[in-house]
Amino acid sequence: MKPIIAHYNKSPKPERNLKVESGKKSESSKSNLYFIIGAIAVCVILFCVSYLNFLKKPADSGGNFNYFEIEQGTSTYTIGKQLKKEGLIRSPLAFYVFAKSTGKSVQAGYYKISPKMGLDEIINKFISGDIDAFSVTIPEGYRVLQVAGLIQEESEIDANAFIASAIGTEGTLFPDTYVFPKNLEPAKIVRQMKENFEKRTHSLSLSEDKLILASIVEREAKNDGERAKIAAIYQNRLDKNMLLQADPTVRYALDSKKYLEIENVDFDFWAPITKADYQNTASAFNTYIQRGLPPAPICNPGLKSIEAVLNPEKDFGFLFFFHDKDQKIHFSNTYEEHLEQIQEFGVAG
Repeated sequence: MKPIIAHYNKSPKPERNLKVESGKKSESSKSNLYFIIGAIAVCVILFCVSYLNFLKKPADSGGNFNYFEIEQGTSTYTIGKQLKKEGLIRSPLAFYVFAKSTGKSVQAGYYKISPKMGLDEIINKFISGDIDAFSVTIPEGYRVLQVAGLIQEESEIDANAFIASAIGTEGTLFPDTYVFPKNLEPAKIVRQMKENFEKRTHSLSLSEDKLILASIVEREAKNDGERAKIAAIYQNRLDKNMLLQADPTVRYALDSKKYLEIENVDFDFWAPITKADYQNTASAFNTYIQRGLPPAPICNPGLKSIEAVLNPEKDFGFLFFFHDKDQKIHFSNTYEEHLEQIQEFGVAG
């Protein structure tokens, strides 16, 4: 009997063909996926570049120039947020990215910025330190000569040029913080300060005499609580035709003389006076020898001293005062009592 041999197909072509075709489709799908991913990446990059370029454009085609301050130590991102808040740029993040990409730091100062400026222009201005303005704070009680000194320190304006423009303005250069263009003429700076004084005092019935008295109170008072009391004492003395005997008026005369001699403001103002000073200083500002008020203010008083003179302490009949070594104030009715208290407490140096 012959053995039965099963049929065997040596080449299962359909299966082999199926396997080959499946591989080709897989490779094709991967290629398509890579193409799609690449296309998306290109679109994202193009969008980002386009958006960043949009953010670099001016925030507004209109708008005026404003002074923008960068304070020392302010972070780049904080500066960007401030610029955005003031409507000067489109994005604080864009400002941060592009400013950091320069590898340089922004410089502190005041800059003249407009929303019409592009981001690159603003950043270049900041990192080059191209400052357009300066800030100056005038303390209460500074006289014109001191104001001139501060202006000179903060700018390229000569103190003597400022003083020449400020003749006759003592008392009306209002103490405040100002921002002035870098190359502003001294006369225009003086005018802005005077305009500020007029604005701040226009509702007050402020006469020239009251302004002069306020300037004395400003130099005498150590704190706000003393102003109205000192104003009352000086008014009491004026009413009785007594000598004011205000030390700062003598010092004003002495410092004025010193400035005329050396023609600069590089010296200390308002030093204590001596007995020889008030006995030997021949000046209309020496209230130890001239009755009544001096002919002009001796400094630029603040609003609190002006208000104290307009509203002196009521029912305050004292005629003398002084500050002891601890800067505490003492009041007296008579000269004898005044001398006794000085002997007891000592006078401020």
